[in-house]
Amino acid sequence: MALKILGISASPRGKANSYYLLERTLEEAKKVLVDAEIDVYTFQKKTFSGCIHCLGCRKKGNCVVQDDFQDLAERWMAADIIIYSVPVYHMSIPGQLKCFLDRQGQSSFPKRVSSKGQTGMAKLLKCIGIITQGMHIFAGQEHAMTELVNHALLMGCLPIAGDLPESYIGAGGWTENLGEKSAIEQLDAMGTISAKAAVAAAESLGKNVAHLARIIQAGRSALSTGLEGEVS
Repeated sequence: MALKILGISASPRGKANSYYLLERTLEEAKKVLVDAEIDVYTFQKKTFSGCIHCLGCRKKGNCVVQDDFQDLAERWMAADIIIYSVPVYHMSIPGQLKCFLDRQGQSSFPKRVSSKGQTGMAKLLKCIGIITQGMHIFAGQEHAMTELVNHALLMGCLPIAGDLPESYIGAGGWTENLGEKSAIEQLDAMGTISAKAAVAAAESLGKNVAHLARIIQAGRSALSTGLEGEVS
């Protein structure tokens, strides 16, 4: 069965620097998973309200606040691989993305299968890759990555990094203080060290997340008996 990849560009600016790095990552993932279904989602012109902790999702199985959350939540749940490409805002992730993560965590709980009558959460085992970029070299790229690594673990998923030395817990880049939406693409075309490192990290992340997703797919198939309720 073809694996599904969801690429999320969490920049409200649309096809900007985060989108460029996401495209490079998806290109490499596609080389490994030639039959993969690729879905690209951008936060441009999208509205995500914050979680109000009304617990309505526990009764209805989905968030009761109606905005763009429902569409992305369904696409998120359908994917085997999720790649976040995120601009750094105030040394962390954008507020719109944080609103989505809060509500996705809350409203996904009822969808998780209990194990043998227990209340533990089943593992979703999605492979999650993380890309961040900012204007400055020390703008909080790794803080934003850590936020999303924690999100992956909370959701019973696997955070995947690229290859050393460019990537440690994700792929990070910076625009060398340029504010243009195409800054990293321009720097990449110029052959700057910073842009080449960011692109290399993004590409190796795409390769690694695709390979591990194949391994997980094979393992789930081979070990289907006995995993009931443990893996969703």
